[in-house]
Amino acid sequence: MARPTRPQVTIIDVAIAAGVSKSTASRVLAGRGSASSSAHQKVSAAAKKLGYTPNALAKAMKSGSSNTIGVVIPDLANPFFSTVMRGLSDAARTAGFEVIITNTDNDVDIEVRALALLDEKRVDGLVIAPVFQTGSEAIDTLRERGTPIVFFDRSGPSRNSTPVVSLDHLNASRLATDHLLDLGHERIAIVTEAGNDLESLREYRGDPGLLRPSSQRLVGYLAALAARGITADRELVIHAEYDRADAARQVRDRLENTRDITALYGTDSVLTSGAFLALLDLGVKYPDDLSFLGFDDQEWSTMVRPSVTVVSQPRYRLGATAATCLIERIRHPEAELDDIRLPAKLTIRDSTAQLVR
Repeated sequence: MARPTRPQVTIIDVAIAAGVSKSTASRVLAGRGSASSSAHQKVSAAAKKLGYTPNALAKAMKSGSSNTIGVVIPDLANPFFSTVMRGLSDAARTAGFEVIITNTDNDVDIEVRALALLDEKRVDGLVIAPVFQTGSEAIDTLRERGTPIVFFDRSGPSRNSTPVVSLDHLNASRLATDHLLDLGHERIAIVTEAGNDLESLREYRGDPGLLRPSSQRLVGYLAALAARGITADRELVIHAEYDRADAARQVRDRLENTRDITALYGTDSVLTSGAFLALLDLGVKYPDDLSFLGFDDQEWSTMVRPSVTVVSQPRYRLGATAATCLIERIRHPEAELDDIRLPAKLTIRDSTAQLVR
C-alpha cells in the first residue's frame, strides 16, 4: 500500500491562515522587507501550525543559488574518504554551504545517476572523485553548462582546466620506498592495483596527474629505485584488485614463492590490510623476517604489535582544501585555479628495521 503524501503547504496557505496578504506573508517568511509586529506574530504562528517549510528547489531556481555543494566519491565506507568528508563538510559549513554526498562504488553508471541527481538538486558546485575512464559525457555536459567542478584525489576525463585537489601520490610513494632503501633493503615487494601496468610505467615521464593514484604510486616506487641504480624486478610487483581478500591471497602466493624479499610495501589502506593478513597467515615475523610498510594511518596499525610504519595522508586537510577550492570557483568562476597536491608524511613505527645481512 502506497504511503499517502502530505500536500505541500504554500505561502498562500499561511497567508490565509494568518489573515494577511500573500506579499506580507512572503516578506515575513523571507525575513526581508517591512511588516508590522502583529503581522510577524500571526504569520509565524500560522506557519508553525501548518508545518510550513520553504521550497528549497524553488528558492534556488529563483535566486540562482542553493548554498549547497555536491560530492561524488567512490567509497564512503573507506576511512580515508570518511575523514576527508568531515574536513570537507566542516569547511563548507563555515563558508555557509551544506553538503550532499553520493557514493559510486567506482561504477560509471552510478556516477552518471549521482551527477544527474545533484544537478536536479541545483547544487552550486561539485567535488568529484571520478571513476577513471577515457571520457565522461555527464561531467563534460555539466562543465559546458558552467557548473563549477573540482576533481578530488584523481584527475577526471577530459580534464581541461578543472583543478585537482589530491595527495602528491608519486612523492608519497617515493617517501615510503626511500625509507626502506635507507634501511638497506633492495628486494622491496610492492602491492598495487597498477601491477599489470608495470612495463608501461617504467619509463613514464608525462604528467603524473593524468594517471590514477595507484599508477602514480607505482611510478614513485620505480623512481625511487631508479635513483639508487636499481631496476625493479617484475617478481616484486604484486598486482592485486582493490579487495582485502585478493591482496592477502596475492601476497601469500608471492611470499611463498619468492624467498629473498626483505621488505613489503602496501600502497593503499585496503591492500595494506590485506598484505598484513597474509603476514599473519604465513606466520611472518616483522620486522625480523621482513620489514612491512603500509599506506594510510589506519587505527589498527597502531593497535597491533609491532606497530606499523605508514605513509600518512592529511585526510581532513585534503577535504577542507577541496571545499575551499570549490567555493572559490563558485564565487569567482573566471579565476584560474591551479592543482593542489598536498605532501604526505612518513610515520615511522616498529614494523621497519635496518636490514641485517
